[in-house]
Parts: sequence; C-alpha cells; structure tokens
Amino acid sequence: MSGIYKSAQANANWLASPYGQSFIESERSHMDRALKLLTGPQVLLLGEVLDTANLEQLDFPHLVQVNTSLSRVPLSAPSSNNKAQRIGTQVSADPAFLPFDAGVFSSVVVPHVLEGHELPHQVLREAHRVLRSDGHLVLSGFNPYSLIGLQKLLRKKATVNGQFYSFTRVRDWLRLLGFELTGSAIYQYAPLCKSNRMRDATNFLNTVGDRWLPMTGGSYMITARKRDLGLTLIGPTRFSRKKRRPKLASAATSQAKVVRKP
Repeated sequence: MSGIYKSAQANANWLASPYGQSFIESERSHMDRALKLLTGPQVLLLGEVLDTANLEQLDFPHLVQVNTSLSRVPLSAPSSNNKAQRIGTQVSADPAFLPFDAGVFSSVVVPHVLEGHELPHQVLREAHRVLRSDGHLVLSGFNPYSLIGLQKLLRKKATVNGQFYSFTRVRDWLRLLGFELTGSAIYQYAPLCKSNRMRDATNFLNTVGDRWLPMTGGSYMITARKRDLGLTLIGPTRFSRKKRRPKLASAATSQAKVVRKP
C-alpha cells in the first residue's frame, strides 16, 4: 500500500492548494445533485478527493469513509438538528480490496479514486461487490482529453497525480460489470488557475464548453445503479425416456395403391 499512500498524500496536498480548491468549488454543484440521488442507510465513501461537507449535509444514518492512510481527520460530528444520529466511521484500507461483506452498502461514492490506483478495474469490481442490488453509485474522474489533461503534462502541480481515464472508457467498464447508467455530467472546460485574475479570464470556457467543446471537459461525473442479472422461470420441462426410432418407408407403402374394378 506504500504507492497508494504516497498518491493519497499528494492528492491531499493538491486538494489544499489553490488549484484543488478552485476545482472543488466548480465541482460542488454537480456533486450536490449527484449525492441527493443516494439512498441510505449505509453509504460508503472511497478516497479523500472530496469535500466531506457535501456528505455531512445529507441525512445518512451510517456513513463509512475508506482512506488509504491513518493520518486523516475523522468525520465531523453531526449537528443536533439532524433527524438521525450519523455514525461516522473511518477505515484504513485498499479500495481494491475492501474489508466488507458483499451487498452491505446501499450507496457507494467513488470520487477521483481510479486516477491514483494501480488497479482501477479492481476498484470498480469491489464497489460493485459491496453494493446491494439496485444500489446507487456516484463516480467522478478526470478527462485526459481536456485542458486539465494538457496541464497534467505541462504543469503537474495543477492536477492530481496518476493516470486519467476517459468518460467513454469508464462508462464501458461500468456496463461490463452490470451497472445501469442513470446520469452523467461533463464540466470544468477551463484550465485550473492559481490566481483569481486568470480564473475570471478563462471562466467563459465553462459557460460555452457544452456547446463548443463537447466531451472535452476536464472532469466528469457518472451516476449508475447496480442491476443483478437473474434467471427467468419458464415452467416445468418434461423429457420422455422412450427412444423413438425413425420410420423407414418400405417399397410397398411407397407405391401408389391400384384400385381394381369389380
């Protein structure tokens, strides 16, 4: 887990930087709409690249966060006006090998976890395994075919470390696992800027990106539902044990009958 730990520490540093804060602010509205689709009572959050205040505002009786390091700050205590008492649990584990039974969570949130993991397919398999039938999945990632993907090559401090995967690629992975896509969004067409002046100068790209630059947003979000393939009963089927022999046509029966006149 050493490589994953280093990646998590780097992502935590990026999240606290002006680049990360600018990105979280632009992603907040999309994340809020996606999180409102989640169902309780048990919700699993993988990774650290997410402002947990979004989840804290929702009313989930049991919220579990899986981190790749033990130095993370526990989830904040719920306020007294919440309807249900939330149990914030911190677990240190590898997202590709979760220490949970199958089908125990009603919703799973995977925010920008695939980029920093060496086994992205296994991370999705584990999310599918621990998710119950008809459970909801919220996944976000960075698009390599974007200005943020270009920043990753030219200015690494502006983005998170790891491998970026395209929207279509991750969508195909989810479909192969048996997920049904229920929604998607592509956003952050402008590059991540450190200063407010540059951010204001390039912010127009976010408003015209959907029309002028489709599928080139720096980040995407996918909401999906787990569908279990079942067997359809068609009724009892009976098989006869008697062996049927094929009838052979004889020469007498194959000839036409001759009618004799009296």
